[in-house]
Amino acid sequence: MKYKKLTGVILKKQNYREADQIITVWTKQAGKLRFLARGVRLTKSKLVYSLQDLSLAEMEITGSKHLPTLINAKTLKAFGLLRQDLVKIGIGLYAAELMLKMTGDEHPNAPAFSLLLDFLEQLDTHFENPDIYLSLDQFSLGLMSVLGFKAPQQVKTHRQIKDFIESILEREIKSESFLTTNYSAYAQGFGGSAEGLSEGGQLLTMN
Repeated sequence: MKYKKLTGVILKKQNYREADQIITVWTKQAGKLRFLARGVRLTKSKLVYSLQDLSLAEMEITGSKHLPTLINAKTLKAFGLLRQDLVKIGIGLYAAELMLKMTGDEHPNAPAFSLLLDFLEQLDTHFENPDIYLSLDQFSLGLMSVLGFKAPQQVKTHRQIKDFIESILEREIKSESFLTTNYSAYAQGFGGSAEGLSEGGQLLTMN
């Protein structure tokens, strides 16, 4: 792979060897791809601050097409408000898991990138009510649509959406357990209960 300069959202970081990480990003230019960040786990590494989960970064990579190497990175947006809320972080990671599992490597999809970025922008606001769970369902349906999966008309509730996606993936969405566990405490602050949301904002079972 020749030198490339890409803009993307950090989806996943996996420790590799003693001091490296394999980073998975969803980029505007190339879709989902992985690269090697050498020495990023060392305390003296400057790259670590530019590779935060769910951040938007500009990255320069080069080397092998199988696993190119990161040579420089710069944070474009860290989504600071999102990071201050544990529930919003969980919802953001749920969206990241969908991007990881529902898309193939190096298949650019501008609408999918824009959908993810817009969703993170929405989470990075001061709005604090259970409607963020509804926003997650809208993101999930939107992602399925831009990827060419049309959900049946009766798929409306969170559980139905989750079950439909899992039927496509043929595996579980692991972030669901975090979502269900944390909704209870989150909803209590709004007079709700440990349940999810339907399209009309009505409470329904999350799992």
